[in-house]
Amino acid sequence: MAEDTKRLRFTKEGSVVRITLKNFMTYKNESIFPGPNFNVTVGPNGSGKSSIVTALCIALGGDLKSLNRQQDLQSLINNNCGNQAAVIEIELFSEKGNNTVVKCMIKNNATEPSWQINGKNSTKDKLLILTDRYQIQPGNMCQFLPQDVVRQFPQMKPPEIFENTLKAVGNQDMLEKLHQGAKIQDSMEGINEDIKTKENTMSSLEQREKRMEDQLRRLEEQEKMEEKKSIVEKALAWERFYIARKTAKETREKKRELDAKKSKLEEELQVHKEFLVGYNNKVENIKKNIENCEQEFRKKGDLVERALDISQLEEQIEHLDSSEKDLDNTEKDRIKQKKNLQKEITEFKKYLETEQWSANDEEHLRKIRNDRTTRNEQLSNNDLQVEEVDLAIKMGQRDMDRLKREYQSLVDQKDQKLSVLQKENPDAYSGVMWLRQNRHKFNKTVHEPIMLVLDVKNRNFVKILELHIGRADLEGFVCEDVDDMNFLLTELRERMKLRKINVFHSEAHSKEAFRKPYSYDQLQKYGFLGYLSDAYDAPDAINAYLCQQKNLHEVPVFEKEIENVTDELKTRFRNYYIGNYKVSAKVSRYSKEISTGTHDISSQRVIRLDVSTDKSSIDNILTEIKAKEAFLKNSENRKKQRLKVKEKLLEELQKIEDNYKELDKSRKEIKSKEHELKMKEEMLRNLAEPKVNVDAQKKKIRNEKVELVRKLCRQVQSNLRMIERCGDLDLLRTAHQLQLQNVEGENQDSNYKVKDLEKDYNVISEQLAEIDAKFSSESKDIKKVHEEAKSATDGFQDAGCKYRPPLEWQEKFKEDNLNTMDINQLKAIIEDYEDCIKRSAVKPDTRRKIEEEREKMIRAKQDLQNLRLLKEERINQLEMLRRDWISGVKSLVSDVDEKFSEMMAGLGYSGQVELQEGLDNDTLDMKNYGIRILVKFRSGDDFVELTKGTQSGGEKSVTTAVYMMALQGLTQVPFRCVDEINQGMDETNERSVWDMLLEVCKEHQAQYFYMAPKFPYNLPFNNQVTILICNSGRVNSKSDKDFSIKHFVQVSRNI
Repeated sequence: MAEDTKRLRFTKEGSVVRITLKNFMTYKNESIFPGPNFNVTVGPNGSGKSSIVTALCIALGGDLKSLNRQQDLQSLINNNCGNQAAVIEIELFSEKGNNTVVKCMIKNNATEPSWQINGKNSTKDKLLILTDRYQIQPGNMCQFLPQDVVRQFPQMKPPEIFENTLKAVGNQDMLEKLHQGAKIQDSMEGINEDIKTKENTMSSLEQREKRMEDQLRRLEEQEKMEEKKSIVEKALAWERFYIARKTAKETREKKRELDAKKSKLEEELQVHKEFLVGYNNKVENIKKNIENCEQEFRKKGDLVERALDISQLEEQIEHLDSSEKDLDNTEKDRIKQKKNLQKEITEFKKYLETEQWSANDEEHLRKIRNDRTTRNEQLSNNDLQVEEVDLAIKMGQRDMDRLKREYQSLVDQKDQKLSVLQKENPDAYSGVMWLRQNRHKFNKTVHEPIMLVLDVKNRNFVKILELHIGRADLEGFVCEDVDDMNFLLTELRERMKLRKINVFHSEAHSKEAFRKPYSYDQLQKYGFLGYLSDAYDAPDAINAYLCQQKNLHEVPVFEKEIENVTDELKTRFRNYYIGNYKVSAKVSRYSKEISTGTHDISSQRVIRLDVSTDKSSIDNILTEIKAKEAFLKNSENRKKQRLKVKEKLLEELQKIEDNYKELDKSRKEIKSKEHELKMKEEMLRNLAEPKVNVDAQKKKIRNEKVELVRKLCRQVQSNLRMIERCGDLDLLRTAHQLQLQNVEGENQDSNYKVKDLEKDYNVISEQLAEIDAKFSSESKDIKKVHEEAKSATDGFQDAGCKYRPPLEWQEKFKEDNLNTMDINQLKAIIEDYEDCIKRSAVKPDTRRKIEEEREKMIRAKQDLQNLRLLKEERINQLEMLRRDWISGVKSLVSDVDEKFSEMMAGLGYSGQVELQEGLDNDTLDMKNYGIRILVKFRSGDDFVELTKGTQSGGEKSVTTAVYMMALQGLTQVPFRCVDEINQGMDETNERSVWDMLLEVCKEHQAQYFYMAPKFPYNLPFNNQVTILICNSGRVNSKSDKDFSIKHFVQVSRNI
């Protein structure tokens, strides 16, 4: 932190005096003492700048989610602190008494922090009361703007910006009324939904009532059909029973046939199986003998395969032969290499005796190196100056282009007005063209038509001025001399035959000559906006004409009608405007009563004054263009001088570089030879004697080879014996297999017969199982359908005849011939009746339901009426709430707009802040009241709303920074934090924003925390600025108290 003996004192309640961080994120134990105004925190990425913003937010009751960085509290605890808690202490300035110290502790596994205020335990609610008193709002992006939220500000919707702005300026009443209005809107939306539902309900009830009256007529027909359908269903139930009983009998007979076939097959199988018992035992014994032979054969075969593998012994013998040859070759190479090294060493020594590198040579090389460094520094400084001049030329050229575009735009506007005149009054246009060629013929100034020279300053007055002045006057010429007026009329009307020409005479009088009837203070309570004569700029002669003929200095304009107040205006003015209405007051000659006429001007088209130009702006732009041309010429001359200096420096540097390379080449060659000589002498010493005893090593290898050959012979003899045993076993296995084939051939016919019988037996068994299951299921079905048939006719004929319906039902079935029909015919009849019943679709309780529907209709009408009355009540509440609220809101937005526009203009840009009064011109849509930020970064462009994808990153950062500074004069917050708000800014914008921040801090005694990894060089610093440096790196100190910035500075100076 930079020390300053003239450091400013704290004056703002709630300003941050001290920040202490222990075990918090990247900090082990650090205390930070910010200044009362502009605090610049710099350091590389990851050094802990954003951690300071996080600490302020969390310690003062903010939500971790609003930072968009860490996910949970545990991530804020330093990883190297063990089980210790993270501690944050914030000391807030207090004008009276001691400062307030807020202590925040984050413990391991804790779900939320704990707080202390001035050493006493506190809850979060008490902390929020303290922060409310100081106007500290950690969740408000207009006060706390963390790094990851900077880019979200342009993404905010107008309602979000509006709400955050209200929070930032601390107007709780406006904010509460906004929320209250939103709640009323929510309730209105619910009421609208209820009204819509009730209306749909009534429509549905009316339709149902008509349908149900028609159903009464069809009800009797439906009941007859249902009765006939019931008789057919009963007949169908008994028909199903008859069919199920018949099917069960057939299944039972088939089951008996299958049982007989199964018994016969069982007897035949028994005879054949008894014969095959002896045969199977004989086959099993032969198979067992074959298996035993195969097992022993496999074991012996595995042993033979493993024993036959002698490749390992052969490889070992070959390896020993190779080792013996390597010993001879190694010794020969050593002797040859030794001779070569001796010869090379002799040659190196002869070279070094003639070529040597002395201390004088080294000193000479060092001087050349220093001289080269000096020239490079001079060249870098010169290049830097050239870059600065280039940047100045580039910026100057860009400003020149901008000024030319602005000038052309103003000229185009004048041409546009002339085009309008040509379209609306070709005669007047021709007169203007003649006047511009013949001005020398007049005694005094002759002014072109009023519409061409009248520049409206306030766009809200354009429509009113055009209506009040009128077409004829706007298209008329104004002469300051009577003779000039007569001459102009003669030339245009008589000589040129231009009929639609108006010419007026008016002498030049200053604006002060036309006194206003009432002052601004006297009319303020009526919502006074201004007199018409104050809304434009024009030559004195034209202004005098308009005031004398149209009394523009006596015609006021008011924003809106104010109940019980606006009526007083008709006693003071003959003509005045309120909103979109023109009011004319007239006093009766006889009764002296005042009558008023009101004319709606909202549909009035603006034609002649739609485009306004400012002459003073044209003059100012021309002056700036001349100054900028002189600046560019001077900058080009400076650049040429710097380029000549650069050319000279490059020539000198090339000579020094050539000399340095030549000397350095000699030094490197001598040093290389010396190094090679040492290496070769060392190698010669290593090759003086062989490393092993060659003869002894050869003898050892030969002995090992003899032993391996003997082992190989023994292995071959063992393999021959095992191969003979395997041949005997293979013969025995073949004999058993032939015996098995003979036995199986003798009894093959008996096996085939048994298999055929077993196959037939299995088929019969499966069929019998299916029949059993089917018969069991059909028996259950018989009982079920019998019960259904009995239930349908309330019993059966009698105890002796349970399988017939009662006699009365038998007679009914005969009447309709139902007893002669099969089941499909009965089903078809039932389906016919069902279709008829469905078509009628009449229920028995239709009469009762019609009465119920009528009662519902009466209740629905009453509910709908109540809902509409409630909706009107809510609309009245909303209108009253808005009426008391909107003037303050408009005033606030106007103040923000004025400050924002002024600051953007200071940067060479344009900006506006507009109030969005709901969606689709619905002024009662308070949920969608918002602030639209409009910006223009290039002359000639239109204003564009600040959004995510429209502006560049630097333009969005500039807009965000300026908007926050514009709020400073309207809010009472003690400090603001902006983290890397310079993202995407070029150097010019970053410098301009820096200067503006310093000015805001100075003007409002505001405390700012400005976080950035870097900032442009040569920025202005004064006693307002406090620099906080975040260092990043690996430190091996035993304690954080060993960390000394003064020591680091001293070491860097020595370097």
